[in-house]
Amino acid sequence: MPASPDPGSSRALSLYLRALWNVAPRLAALPATHDTARPILGIEGSRPVLHLPATGDAALQRARAAHAAAHLSFGGEPFERARLKPVQRALLEILEDARVEWLAMQALPGLRRLWAPHHVADASWGNGAEALLARLSRCLFEPAHEDGHAWMARVRGLFFTPDGRLALETPAQLRDIASRLGNDVGQMRLRLNPGGWQIEPVAYRDDNHHLWPRDDMLPPSATPLEQERPDANGASDDDDADTTFERPPPQGAPGSDAGDAAASVLQIESALRTVTYPEWDRLIGRTRPDWCTVIEAQAPRSDASALRAGLERHLARTVRLLQASAMSDRRPTQGRSKDGDLLHTGALIDAGIALRAGRDPEHRLYRDSAARVESLDVLLLIDTSASTALSLPSGRTVLATLREAALLAAAALEATGHRCIVQAFASDTRHRVRVQRVKDRAERTGDDAVLARAGGLVSAGSTRMGAALRHATAQMPIRSRSLILLLTDGEPHDVDIHDPRYLTEDLAHALNEARRAGVAVACLHSAPDGASSTLRRIFPTGGYVALRAPEHLPHLLIRQMQTATGKF
Repeated sequence: MPASPDPGSSRALSLYLRALWNVAPRLAALPATHDTARPILGIEGSRPVLHLPATGDAALQRARAAHAAAHLSFGGEPFERARLKPVQRALLEILEDARVEWLAMQALPGLRRLWAPHHVADASWGNGAEALLARLSRCLFEPAHEDGHAWMARVRGLFFTPDGRLALETPAQLRDIASRLGNDVGQMRLRLNPGGWQIEPVAYRDDNHHLWPRDDMLPPSATPLEQERPDANGASDDDDADTTFERPPPQGAPGSDAGDAAASVLQIESALRTVTYPEWDRLIGRTRPDWCTVIEAQAPRSDASALRAGLERHLARTVRLLQASAMSDRRPTQGRSKDGDLLHTGALIDAGIALRAGRDPEHRLYRDSAARVESLDVLLLIDTSASTALSLPSGRTVLATLREAALLAAAALEATGHRCIVQAFASDTRHRVRVQRVKDRAERTGDDAVLARAGGLVSAGSTRMGAALRHATAQMPIRSRSLILLLTDGEPHDVDIHDPRYLTEDLAHALNEARRAGVAVACLHSAPDGASSTLRRIFPTGGYVALRAPEHLPHLLIRQMQTATGKF
């Protein structure tokens, strides 16, 4: 049982509250051993109870009591927690504290002198999430305070009307603004610690636990903002919460024969690097900077004997077709040389421009009579999301088909003088887009290490294609003929996105970004249910084809290389 407050101070505060607002909460003193120095306002039965810390002078106790009375006089029904992240709940509490105090000060202006000494947060507190929220409390309490942060001006513009009146009057308005402002905090890449955050000013404002429906699973009078817990559907609303990345195939699904090994194989350990990329948000019509986190690591190793056999079976035919295509497209007049019988028209024009610009001209002014084929830099990007565990009509899994096709393409490209990288990707929300390195540019496809890493790929996770494509584009050499081949079975998807158009439009923007960077992108699609109308629509004409089996790859690969980058 809480201790009784000092009889004299209790009676004085009771008279004070009744005189102010005609409210009469039961007053109780917090035990001296209680770990908070802030008041706690609650309801016991049908009567409000205000628990007051034993510390503080008479003025501070009046400030505490007056704030609680403002909640009792101008507050409403508890807010629903559902679908609000911790930072949004924190913002809603700040807005509600400011709202009831503003209404109280409109009725009794002298209350401002009681509360004002405790509002001291300013720009010197820093720009972290907790500091920014403390500064916001002061800006809403004291509209004339110059904070200097653009976000404060935005919040004031939402909280007050142009003529200085209160703009937020209903719970729905408060909730809507808190949600929008929480998204702002996310875009600023600020993270709130729900377990350690306390509303400011700590000295006189209560813990705000009374603003939410009673939760018997929480400790009584919890002072920190409660930790995010899963909702009724078992999914957390907090997109900053730690989650397990990998989602292995369901029991009994094709590809699950990796068994318990999948759990250990899929752990992201010894990450080589972590990079953030932007993402297009169609709902707000702009790019969110540094929104997706790509975690790059070496693919785990596994047995590769079957992969080597398949590679050897189809490689010779694929190489012959690529070489034949290269020979048919050789043009002896494409290159430039310092010596020759025929002048190169383009080289002469370039030399004339250089001379007029005061630069030394290029000395290669003749046509190169040697037959040359300009090499390509190619990155093969394999989709390893959970859906690739499904079986194709051939009886093989999608992942097995995509993996063999990628290795076959890489080996054939190497044999015909091109440079090649092989990587795999999957995702689990924007915070964990996993990219696994199977083959680096300096390695050979037939190396034991490369085949072992390819054999270690396992189907798991989702398909955030835009982030994976941006990471691939960033790896392509500048001023080279570059091509990214996406080998997939599905369409853009991730567990934190419910809008079917969101990731699709982001992929379209990522494709445009690659094109502006001089990188061609094509898609080889392999799926049990046939072609994808979405991907066919997004990729440029000729940049999307259906891959039915690895042995069909040579013709498809030639077509994609010629369509996407121009003939050799």
